[in-house]
Order: sequence, then structure tokens, then C-alpha cells
Amino acid sequence: MRKIMFATILAVLMTFSTSFAAENVNSPPIISVNGDGFVEMMPDRAKISIGVVTNAKNPSEAQNLNAQAAKSVINSIIGLGIERKNVSTSNFSIYPTRNGVKNEISGYEATNLVTITVDDVNLVGKIIDSALKSGANHVDGVNFGLRDKNSAQDEAIRLAILDAKHKAEVAAAVLGKKIVGVRNISLNSSSISPRNYKMARAAADSADFETPIESGTVNCSANVHVEFEIG
Repeated sequence: MRKIMFATILAVLMTFSTSFAAENVNSPPIISVNGDGFVEMMPDRAKISIGVVTNAKNPSEAQNLNAQAAKSVINSIIGLGIERKNVSTSNFSIYPTRNGVKNEISGYEATNLVTITVDDVNLVGKIIDSALKSGANHVDGVNFGLRDKNSAQDEAIRLAILDAKHKAEVAAAVLGKKIVGVRNISLNSSSISPRNYKMARAAADSADFETPIESGTVNCSANVHVEFEIG
């Protein structure tokens, strides 16, 4: 009985091996290439991080001073027509400050950071100026991005595939061949690089001109790997 089962299994394996070998022989050769796609787009969304930092001898005084200034800053931003739902607290902290020599507690520092999201990037400079004049003394940075990230990524992927196809066509032509199909395709990477502007603490400026903030462009990239069949 065991001999019969062994003979049956062996026959199945031999049939499978023969079929697999025949399939490999009949499969057309391939050209394996990588393709890159790049897209530059003007940003249509900005996130500004602005805050108030106050110092006092005790934590409650530092917090009270901070609350008054932060309320004034938020009201000034709302006064520009920014909806309250687009203004959110991103960080609030109170911690002791220490003497550099004796390392003793010399006071307390309170920090309140808010993030403002706007879909009109031309408002960024006005928001920063209004906040500084209303009591803000810390501008952490500005982030420029896209509302519709999927469209930008889709276009970068499309361009990457076209780039891979072009490379394969050039290589095949040199060999006197033509592309007859696609064996495999994989997406190696797809990313959007927002424009970030890091800023530091700043004192309120009473100047009448607006702070110039240039958004630049947002870069989208993709990389694909494609195996083209040639014949």
C-alpha cells in the first residue's frame, strides 16, 4: 500500500515539475526597471504655530499672565475672519526655571501654543503680524501643504510608471525587441514633502508693513519597479 502511495505522489510531482519547466520555457524574457515621478504644486493649506511664553515668580502668576495674553492673541486671529474651529491648542505647559549657577528654582515659565489652519495661504503674514501685536512672542513655524493629497500622489505615481515604461522601451529597442506585457509592478515609495519654515521667539513689532511669507511649492514624488515582458 505504501509503495502505491509513494509511486502516486512521485508521479504527481514529476507532472508538476514538467509543467512548471514548460511554463518557464514559454515565458517571454523580461526587462526590469525603476521609474521616478515628480510633481510640484502650489500649496493651498497652511498651518501656523504661534504662542505666548510668560515668566513669573510663581506658577499661578505665570499662568494668569499667559492666559490674558493668549486670549488676546486668539481674539485677534478670530477677528481676521478665521473660524474658531480652525484654531486649536497644540501645547500648554508650566515648568520651573532654574538659576544657572546654583541650579535653584528662580521662577516659572508658562507656554501656550496654538495652531491655526487656513486654506488661504495669503493670510499667513497677516495672522503672524496680528498675533505678535496682540501679545504673542513665539512663532514656532509655518507648514504649507495640500488639501487634496491623493490627486498629487496619483499624478506622481502615474508619471513614475510612464518613466519606467519609457526606459524599458528604449532598452528593448536597442535589443531589437518590443514590450509585449507586464510581469510585475510594485510601488517602492510615494511621498509628499510639505514646506516647513521654522521660526524662533519674536518680539511684537509695531511696523505697518506685513511680514512677507513665501509659500514656495510642495513636492510630491513616487518610485516604482516594473518588470516588462519583451518579445
